[in-house]
This record gives sequence, C-alpha cells and structure tokens, in this order.
Amino acid sequence: MEKEPVPEGVELLPVKFDGSQITPSVYDPHKYRDVPNPTSTLGTFVHVMKSALGIGILSVPYAFKNGGLVFGVFGAFFFAMLCSHSAHILVSTSYKICKKERIPVLGFAETVEKACAQGSPSVRMLGTALRNIIDWYLMLTTVVVFIVFVGTTLREVVNYRTGWDWSDRTYILLVGVPILFITQIREIKYLVPFSAIAGFLILANIVISLIFIFQEPLTLENRRLFPTASTVAPYMGIVYFALDATCLIFPLENQMRHPQHYLGCPGIVNLNYICLAILYSFFGAVGYIRYGDDVESSIILNFPTENVLVSCIQVLSAVAVLFSIGLIFYVPTEIAWKKLHTKVPKQWTGLAQSGLRLSMLLVNIAAACGIPHLGTFMGLLGAVLNPILALWIPLVVDTVYRWPNDFGCLRWRLVKNVTLACFGLFLLVTGTISSVRNIIELYQ
Repeated sequence: MEKEPVPEGVELLPVKFDGSQITPSVYDPHKYRDVPNPTSTLGTFVHVMKSALGIGILSVPYAFKNGGLVFGVFGAFFFAMLCSHSAHILVSTSYKICKKERIPVLGFAETVEKACAQGSPSVRMLGTALRNIIDWYLMLTTVVVFIVFVGTTLREVVNYRTGWDWSDRTYILLVGVPILFITQIREIKYLVPFSAIAGFLILANIVISLIFIFQEPLTLENRRLFPTASTVAPYMGIVYFALDATCLIFPLENQMRHPQHYLGCPGIVNLNYICLAILYSFFGAVGYIRYGDDVESSIILNFPTENVLVSCIQVLSAVAVLFSIGLIFYVPTEIAWKKLHTKVPKQWTGLAQSGLRLSMLLVNIAAACGIPHLGTFMGLLGAVLNPILALWIPLVVDTVYRWPNDFGCLRWRLVKNVTLACFGLFLLVTGTISSVRNIIELYQ
C-alpha cells in the first residue's frame, strides 16, 4: 500500500518504534544521518591528519628563523589550538541547529546560512550572501597548484638524474594520468588508503630530513628566541596556513560512522592538532637550530643536491601530494554536484558524476599547463580568503547564533570573538602584503 504524499509545507516529526513522536529536545541528528559508505573513526583521523600535514612542514624551520625558538614553539601550539577551536565552533553550532530544526546534517555554507537566519533581516541577507560566497569559493578551489608542484618536482629530479630536457608541461600531462583515476573516487571512505600513504610519505620525508639535521652536533649559539616586529608576520603566515584545513571540516565529519567522536575530549580534532603541534614544534626547532639564519624557505634546499636522499625527499613529496589530490578534489566536485544533480535523470547519475569530475580535472590541467606562475596568484587569493574562511566566518557563526544573551559570564565569548577577529584582520593584511610582494618580485 502506497503512502499518501505529504502536503507541501508540512514537516513530519521522526517517530519511534512505539509510535510516539520524538520532540526536538531529544532529537539526535547523528542517529538520522543516511550515509551509504560511512568512514570509520580511524579513517577520519587519518584524513584529518593528512589534511593538515603536508609538504608545508618543510618550511616550518624557516618560520622558526622568523619567529625564534620560544615564540615558535608557543606559536605552533597556539595556531593548532586556534584551528581546533574554529572546527569546534562550526561543528558544534551545526549540531545545535540540526537538533533544533530536526535536520540530520548540514554543510559548511548551510550552517552559516541557518545560523544567520535567526538574526535580523539584514543578518539573514548576510547569511545568504555568505552561503553563496562559501559555496563558490570552495567549488572553485583548484588543484592546479598541486598538479604544478608534482610535475615540476618530478621534472627537477628526473632531468637532473638522467640528463633529459623534458619540459614542465610534459611532466604535468604525464602525472595527469594517475590523477585522472584518483579523482574518479567519489567516496571519502575509499580515499583513506591514499591519505594514509601520503601521510606515511610525509613522515618519511621528515625522518630523512632529520638524518641530515643531526649529522652534526646542534648548538644554540646565535639562535634567536623571539621574533622582531618585522619577522613575526611571516612566521604566523607560514605556520597558520600550514595547519589550516577548514574546507575539509564538514565533508569529513558528515561522512563519519560515529560523528560524535569528531569533537570532544580527546576527540579526533583535538588529538590531531596536539600531535601536529608537537611535530611542527620539534621539526621547526631542530631545523632552525641546525642551520640558523642560513635555513632556506624549504629545508631541503639546505641539503647537498648531489645526495640521492635529497632526490628521495623530492620524489616522496611529489607522490605524497599526488595521493592527496583525491581528498582535496572531493570538496569542489561535491559542491558542484549538489548544484547539478537535480537536473540529471537518475539513470544518468553515475555517468554525469564521472563526466563532471573529468571536466573539472581537465580544466585544472589546462590551467596548470597554460598559465605561468599561477601558484603565486593563488597564494594571493588564499592570503585574502583563508583568514576569512578559517577564522572570521566561524566567529560570525558563533556570535550570531549566541546573540544576544548566550555569551557567558561578562560576555567573555563575545570579547574572545572580537579579539580573534582583530587577529584575523592582522593575518589578512600581512598575508596580502607578503603575496603582493611576491608577485612584484616575480615580474621585476
């Protein structure tokens, strides 16, 4: 017997097995998620770890050159805590909204819009605008920079070791073949092995780097402990952007089999950032102690190029990034598919998804081959938008949702949010200035 259709505008309350309705006060969104292939807690931890542990760690010793040893260590823990705090704000607020409105799951942009919907008409308009901005920014997030990195790195190693004279474009097109297959994986669950391998390769890079670092005794002579006024901003930019993985917060949490393990104590997010803070602090400190003011922007530039281990580090870095592209590519393709899937007949869903992923990848490869120095301009875009996405928007969500009387004793949460917003403005301004300088130097 078919069920009668529900009249438009009528929402059905969830019902228990005994036939009684579940009231909003006891509605648990986690129990009503419909995830066909959920990711395990361990798999999500691997993804979260890999999303914030990339080749950027090879630049952390240079960051410590700017920040000094004491400030560098404390700064690494502070920024790890800041990234964790942003994730907690977004996910916990999303859960509260889902529980209140009896919605199983919300994405990043949807959470922002729903939080702003509780405010005044002007705030609601802001929420709609922010949702569109977030969706389009994440959808237009490209993997061009990563494709270029893999291609140029392999070109440097292979041409140096073999004497060949192949161009960057040749290697970019060659690496496009494995990327084509990796980017066709649609479920985060099946990307766990790739993140695990990429994370292992990054750790192998760190171990090899430590072999070079500890070849001679370390000394603290002439090593600065604190930054100067002109060097504090470069330190913050390197460490914060190396740790940030805001765009993956919701895709990973929403696909979990046990999403309640994502936050809390210890929780995946907290445990992940504690491990990363320790790793970044140790590697950055010993790298700076070893090379002092001579440390390069990537520490492998301090190693002897003729040593085969240096080539191993470069190849491992390239393969690690190659295996990370599937996870990075997941976010823009999922957002694009959500906008298109209602227009696609059900029988063509699989083919349409494959075609969408292929088309978006080909655009990225074409941009990597055709636009010189695109990575520098993407750095400027990231410097402007990352502080907004990773810090300001979580603070806006928390402030709007708690307004006007849910800020705690002496409204300390509001004071905290305003303080962090000012800090975010500092990161935005200094990051933009640094990126503009890089563009000017590029064309001088």
